[in-house]
Amino acid sequence: MTRALKTFAVGTALAGAGAVLVEGLVMLELRPLAPVGWPSLGMLAGGALGGPWGLAGGAGVLGAYYAANALVPARFPEFFAHPHFIVSWLALLAVLSAGVLGARHALAARRRYEAALRESEERLRLVIDNVPGLVGYIDAAERYRFNNRAYEAWLGLPPGEVTGRTVREVWGEPLYEELRPALERALRGERVTHEYTLERGGAQRRILASYVPDTDPGGRVKGCFVLGTDVSLLAAAQAELGAARGRLEAALDGSGVALWDADLRSGRVYLSEGWARIVDAPPADTVCQVSELVALVHPDDVHAALEASVEAMKGRAPGYAAEHRVRGRDGRWRWILSRGRVTERDPASGRALRMIGTNVDITERKALEEAMQSAALSDPLTGLANRTLLEERLARAATRSRRSGAPYAVLYVDLDRFKAVNDRHGHAAGDAVLRAVAGRLRAALRASDTVARLGGDEFVVLLEDLKAPADAERVAAKLLAVLREPVDLGGTP
Repeated sequence: MTRALKTFAVGTALAGAGAVLVEGLVMLELRPLAPVGWPSLGMLAGGALGGPWGLAGGAGVLGAYYAANALVPARFPEFFAHPHFIVSWLALLAVLSAGVLGARHALAARRRYEAALRESEERLRLVIDNVPGLVGYIDAAERYRFNNRAYEAWLGLPPGEVTGRTVREVWGEPLYEELRPALERALRGERVTHEYTLERGGAQRRILASYVPDTDPGGRVKGCFVLGTDVSLLAAAQAELGAARGRLEAALDGSGVALWDADLRSGRVYLSEGWARIVDAPPADTVCQVSELVALVHPDDVHAALEASVEAMKGRAPGYAAEHRVRGRDGRWRWILSRGRVTERDPASGRALRMIGTNVDITERKALEEAMQSAALSDPLTGLANRTLLEERLARAATRSRRSGAPYAVLYVDLDRFKAVNDRHGHAAGDAVLRAVAGRLRAALRASDTVARLGGDEFVVLLEDLKAPADAERVAAKLLAVLREPVDLGGTP
């Protein structure tokens, strides 16, 4: 028996029990005022236990019992003598049924949510315990409320020896004094990043620690999240690259080229002074996170730039190269050409650890390219799209139409007796008429539509994303109406 049939049977049984109870009360001459009270309770109980199917089973029994008694109204004269009793009972029963089903649904949803939450917490704990770094939470009293296994492993402590203890107790007095300034700033609401050295068991680690404040809705700092990353290899590599970087920066100084050096383990990026000139910042070297640089990139360019960098990091491309826009401090967008190569990989996994490259400001070059492209794709007299651009947009419109199913339309516009205008008033007047027609066509159409001039007095209109072919007919009628209006040539006879 399927679950639906089982729950249906439960509702049937409970409502039937209510009907039996009523019959028993009648036999004992304790006849209730209404025949449907106890069966209704059984039906509602069936809905609570079995959901819609249980409610349906109970409703079937209830309806049958009600119909049987309606044939002999003398058994319950008070109930059947007043129709408003029946209407009130039906309305109340409908409300109670909806309430039972709603409550059952809410309870089931809450149970699912709690189960999903527990599963999510377990997965999160598993992930955090396997993060190759320190992850913890420190409350306002400088006491650890959470930590991952890396704490015990790095500090040489037994499992469970960190949570509940103060930072001073965990790290010891000397190192606590080094950590305290950054921790106090974080507990005052400031996001802090700093480095320190951890020595345990003869091994030395250089740790990059980030403290992120945790605030309540009122802005009060409840504690801070801690993330510590072992950057020992980075520190050694920075020392090795220092001299080479100095020589390279000397060569690049004043050239408009900015050097960047990205540590892919910590996400930190070093940029030379040339970067400050590109984004119109005060002259200085810049150290920031990758996320901060991504936030400067134009939203339309982020995906392509990130994809190019991933291809280089995974070794599928020999290097990283991308042209994209970044926002300067003055709010203007500047085009840059960013190039780079992976210079360090993990010997065991091949994972990219460091990338070095350059950024070059190509804003002027892009402006020139756009001007040249615009000139190549537009009609010099009217500024409308020319035949080349129209063909490109027609091809794209056909592709989009096949993909989305939305129709598109092409309208051909030809000016009658235009040659007479040129012959009678001269070519200057004819050009003025063409420009006026172009302006009217643009004004009568959507920004997403295309107006092109093929040459002479021939124009083409491309309408995309139409809901129906009749839309094109309405647009055509509108264009004819605006073009019938006289063109004022400034007194030309």
